[in-house]
Amino acid sequence: MSIHRMRHESKSNRLLWAVALLLVLGATVGYFKLHPEDIPQWAARTSLGRDLQTTTVYKWQDASGAWHVGDAPPASGIDYQSQTYTRDSNVLPLPPQLQR
Repeated sequence: MSIHRMRHESKSNRLLWAVALLLVLGATVGYFKLHPEDIPQWAARTSLGRDLQTTTVYKWQDASGAWHVGDAPPASGIDYQSQTYTRDSNVLPLPPQLQR
């Protein structure tokens, strides 16, 4: 086998390993995005881990005065508020009988 061919195969192997590593990392991040409760404690303390454990909620009022809340902003041109919450936050208001 020639040296040129060995170098070419070595580069191909490194590229293949890099692609495989990126696929594994992407799949891992995707899994934890869907299941943030499974993030290990050490990973939850990183900035990526904290980002995976948050969600943004959008709130806006329509023309008739009704309030809407969703995980995506409304159509362009509609004023809205956004708030980011950790996955273990309660974003629902207390029922009137529990409010002080």
